[in-house]
Amino acid sequence: MKDHLQIKNIYQRYEQGQLVLENIDFSIVKNEFVAILGPSGCGKTTLLKIVAGFLVADQGAVYVNGEKVIGTNPDRIMVFQDFSQLFPWKTVLDNVIFALQAKNIGKTFAERKRLARYYLEKVELSDAFNYYPHQLSGGMKQRVALARTLAADPEIMLMDEPFGSLDNQTRSTLQNLLLDIWQEARKTVLFVTHDVTEAVVLADRIVVMTKNPGRVKEIIHNKLARPRNRMNPQFVRLTEIISEY
Repeated sequence: MKDHLQIKNIYQRYEQGQLVLENIDFSIVKNEFVAILGPSGCGKTTLLKIVAGFLVADQGAVYVNGEKVIGTNPDRIMVFQDFSQLFPWKTVLDNVIFALQAKNIGKTFAERKRLARYYLEKVELSDAFNYYPHQLSGGMKQRVALARTLAADPEIMLMDEPFGSLDNQTRSTLQNLLLDIWQEARKTVLFVTHDVTEAVVLADRIVVMTKNPGRVKEIIHNKLARPRNRMNPQFVRLTEIISEY
């Protein structure tokens, strides 16, 4: 299968000259769900920002469908851990409508409103259309961010520990919701996490990174059948193996 996203020999330094990423090199095929797993400080978020086009690598390049990434593009959308990524002055519905307007999706406001409601219903927020972000829990804010991303219909979803600040129950619920949506929408997903269990629950492949500087230590193919049972001995064993890296 042809590569959708290629990350080729990426090197990156901090302003002080310290090397944060060293020779990051791997590819992702279309519709694949790949997790980048590593400790804090290993450059996971920096790598995601390079893929998104927010940063330019000191060395190496990123390619989408064979074309070099230069700057940001609405076909690559990043979802952050930060709960403040929504526009605080807009309602939940208007936050999603904004994404549709930005991508020029829908011919009329009425059509965009219908589509926004559709995506919010997908993430189980049909009762929160007229809420403002300050009225939402952290989990609800991440649902809105996910709905807004889906509404913009990107080819690639870049997710920077989007559930990292949530309680365990909410995190598990949103992981399952994300998988349901991904299996239906068939997007290419690059998902950053420091949680081994989360990586095993979600990903087709897991890119394990080292710390200081961040390097690719191992790429693990996750062949566990979906849906994945966290209590399954094979699941437990895989998390143990990955934890030993």
